Amino acid sequence: MILAVVLIAFVALAIWIVRVAGWQFALQRLGGSVLIIVLVTFTTTWLLRQVPGDPCITALGTGASEEAVAECTVERGLDKGVFAQYTNWAGDVLGGDLGFAFYKNRETLTNVLQQRGPRSAWLFLYGQVIALAISVPLGIWSAYQSNRKPRKIPIWLLPVFLAATLALAITGGWTLAALIVVAVLLPLAIFYGIRGGPSGDALVNTSAFALLSIPVFVIGETFRFIFAIEREWYDLVGYSAWSEGVGAHLASVWLPALVLGLSVTPVYLRLLRSDMIQNLQQDFVAVAKAKGMSNRHILFRHVLRPSTLTLLTVAGLNIAQIINGAVVVEFIYDFDGMGSYLIAAVARREFFPIQTLVALVATLFVFANTLIDVVYTTVDPRVTAGDEK
Repeated sequence: MILAVVLIAFVALAIWIVRVAGWQFALQRLGGSVLIIVLVTFTTTWLLRQVPGDPCITALGTGASEEAVAECTVERGLDKGVFAQYTNWAGDVLGGDLGFAFYKNRETLTNVLQQRGPRSAWLFLYGQVIALAISVPLGIWSAYQSNRKPRKIPIWLLPVFLAATLALAITGGWTLAALIVVAVLLPLAIFYGIRGGPSGDALVNTSAFALLSIPVFVIGETFRFIFAIEREWYDLVGYSAWSEGVGAHLASVWLPALVLGLSVTPVYLRLLRSDMIQNLQQDFVAVAKAKGMSNRHILFRHVLRPSTLTLLTVAGLNIAQIINGAVVVEFIYDFDGMGSYLIAAVARREFFPIQTLVALVATLFVFANTLIDVVYTTVDPRVTAGDEK
């Protein structure tokens, strides 16, 4: 059922792309997409064959007989060359046979995708939404504040910050309070001592740069300790589907999604800020100001739309990075999604399902970037789908 819905959605999007961009653009992208997917999957096939160890011994165990290992080798086609293995695998996948997820228990990859795929898909979607929900408003505000002079911090804010930190320590734990001190109070003190007070742009830009330097597994483990272990605000019970209730579903996914979103937020924020600062210096902004338009109208109607082109590009290119981050996040929070399965598949030398997953990710990557190229035409009418970016 889920695979059918996904297929229908892809077909609908493909029809929309053809209507907006035309058949010529669609066929060009289709040919390039097929070539990219073939190159990526064949390279993956060759690299996996360089991994030491016998996949059949790993799957059956070291106590398996030689006859069982030989039968497994022949059945899986591992006695053939790389090209033969690749063509056999490609033929099976194109014919709808995704093979086994784990050879030993004969569980099919289709069953694993139906069970675990939605979990990773929702985590990926929520992570992107959180990243954009944080980065877009902060990027706009930071760009607007970029030319403003730093203002001194009122002395009364110090006891307010200290009282808020103490209250946070009592309710949320000293670890969370220490994190707030390091992330907020310390940068404020440094800016105040060096520049006589921070500007909003400087604080946001520096905070984004600091967050960008923190690996996703550090953020994940820190938040896991604070929210799941120390304060028990997040229950490490695994994923709850929508059928179990909206509250249960959101409660099971909010913290992993937040970690995944924070891992890519700085990239989106800094790119949008940079583009908006550049567009704020354009002549059309001066003309809009001369006509008496408000700053809000100029920001959201004249500056934001052309500034989102780079953001859209990076959002498409960042799919692979988010998937990599999702693998780490799923492992940290026992999410039991496709990332957890992929780790287990690599450990068990399940080469063919790994190739299938790589092909699915490559297809998603190519299709998403093609879709973004078409969305360009609605964001900026001056751009056509066939233009080189």
